[in-house]
Amino acid sequence: MLSALKKPLTAIEKRVLGRVFANPRAFERGLAIWPPLAGDGVRVHNVADDWSYGEVVLHSSPLTQNMHGAAFGGTLFAMTDFLFGTLVMKRLGPDYEAWTRTGQFQFLSPGKNGARMPVHVTDELCEEILEGIAADGYYNVAFTCVITNRDGSVAGVGQQDLHVRPRKGREADRTPGTPRSPEETMAAREPRGMTLENLATAAAWRAWGGRPGEPDSGEHGRLTAVLSAARRIPDPEDQARYVCGEILSRGSLTREQLLELCIPERLLEPAGQ
Repeated sequence: MLSALKKPLTAIEKRVLGRVFANPRAFERGLAIWPPLAGDGVRVHNVADDWSYGEVVLHSSPLTQNMHGAAFGGTLFAMTDFLFGTLVMKRLGPDYEAWTRTGQFQFLSPGKNGARMPVHVTDELCEEILEGIAADGYYNVAFTCVITNRDGSVAGVGQQDLHVRPRKGREADRTPGTPRSPEETMAAREPRGMTLENLATAAAWRAWGGRPGEPDSGEHGRLTAVLSAARRIPDPEDQARYVCGEILSRGSLTREQLLELCIPERLLEPAGQ
């Protein structure tokens, strides 16, 4: 019985999805009743006609709030997860697909009703993605998103890597759980996104973390202060520039030592130079 229903149910599902993704207004209406988002009070508004922009907005209520009257952490993280990849796919067209590769979230302030997260997918970004796919068969896009409350406070900052590839071809045929082999060589790209954040954190630990096994040998107050300030800077490049600027201004490490950590040289200069 169930197997007999599978085919017609699949056909219905395809028709429904086709209508939901037919245009931005249908997309907004469809997600407004889609249980995983609607149940958390997450809505999509102001999607551009060319799919280059959209906003994720929190419509919270007592039924979706935690004991502090704020959004649950999982709700804020969910706000960062779906719209960027959807806009990328709609802009690139049906021959491409996008999957969230990895993500993280910095919780900074309680998320309140009306919190908003804008998402942009520019022409320049689309060109960058297509150039990367032409070179390597896929492209991993680093994306930063900021959720802001109505009063201007930042509820949190999400970092995401989006894996974009053609729907057909070598990359689409790979088994997802299989790691890449050493023979799959490609040019190394400049570190971005979460990778760049992690390198900046490693630089701070090298500068002020002290020697292994000697807990009193570091400047732990300085380490804590710099990393606490850095996590409140949304853009990973600005984070790295800030951390490296603090390190160099105090003479804790040299430029050469930071370059050895693969920090891009252009980020070792003050902003605007």
